Amino acid sequence: MAELTEVDLEALVRRARAGDHDALGELYDRFRDRVARFATGRLGDAERAEDVTSETFEGVLRGLSAYRPGTDFEAWLFTIAHRRVADHFRRRARRREVELDEARRAATAGGPEDAVLAAERRAEVAGAFRRLRPDQQEVLALRVLGGLTAAQAAEVVGKSEGAVRVAQHRALLDLREQMGVTVR
Repeated sequence: MAELTEVDLEALVRRARAGDHDALGELYDRFRDRVARFATGRLGDAERAEDVTSETFEGVLRGLSAYRPGTDFEAWLFTIAHRRVADHFRRRARRREVELDEARRAATAGGPEDAVLAAERRAEVAGAFRRLRPDQQEVLALRVLGGLTAAQAAEVVGKSEGAVRVAQHRALLDLREQMGVTVR
């Protein structure tokens, strides 16, 4: 799918607000994978992330009439996703859910040894990610998995762009340290 300019995106959002189902579908098609990656990165579980992704787009559908034209649509969308992830964590804390077994997420490509090694590496990265401060997790998920710019991520988390860049930098340094990766 070709990249949309801001003007094209605004026109698409205007059409969706007017009830154009094709425009709604195109917004979903264009942003679904990024929202799902963001949610998966935050939740560590593809099934739960899919639920959050669906909830996010339900929120978009319900809230599209309240969207203010001229504001950053992607930041607005990821603010909804951010809130749905937070809702999920609140629900999970109340129910005291247990994380899915990492073996269930093991890669099936290659032989069993490759799958085990890949699962161990993912578990190591996920564990290091989970040990980051929550604000660092959020910023990395928005920037890396959600594909947002620093300015858009700043709008979502309610901080300055500089604060987001600093949090991202520190998060990456902390991840490298936890994983024993040296950078020259």
